[in-house]
Amino acid sequence: MKSKDIQKVVKTKYENGDGPTKIFRDLAGAVSLLTIKLWIKMINTTGSITLSSPPGCPRTVRTNTAIVKVKNRLNQKKRVPTRKLAKDVKISRTSVQRTLREDLGCACAEGLTTPVILENGTMDVEVYINEVLPIALECGNRMLGSDWTYQQNGARPHTHRFTQEWCAENFSDWSVGHPIHLTYAPWITVYGTSWVNV
Repeated sequence: MKSKDIQKVVKTKYENGDGPTKIFRDLAGAVSLLTIKLWIKMINTTGSITLSSPPGCPRTVRTNTAIVKVKNRLNQKKRVPTRKLAKDVKISRTSVQRTLREDLGCACAEGLTTPVILENGTMDVEVYINEVLPIALECGNRMLGSDWTYQQNGARPHTHRFTQEWCAENFSDWSVGHPIHLTYAPWITVYGTSWVNV
């Protein structure tokens, strides 16, 4: 439910005689009780809920210009890490990642990967090869086609000989021991036009 819809519900319920606590319970915590009381005060004063500006901090970095720059950089055929992209666009790496995720709707931010839940909580080579790697391969191919790299950190299941053999047979491009843990973060490295297909 969007903020405007919630405001309409609060106004309607208040006009029908419901108090702030009842409205809060009916909305199941979608809005804080303090916010509901503030809105009711606005209704009593002005007859409507009017917010002077959108909630939250103003956008200072993720402007339309910055979003266009990131998008144009993605349309190039060359791979670029987000750190380099951030340096090129002159904004922070986290702002670039947020732009990719929230403004351009890139990959994993939309929940496109399948989570792997381990029942006993222990990760060994057998579990990694049988349960994790096939899902990583399937999700990577579905999201990015054939142009992507599976990167692992130096954990024992990642560096084991059987894991290396499995990766060599199944992944077109993969690596171990990358300084940044990217096992489940393929969006950290930008893959040019591949994002358009996601």
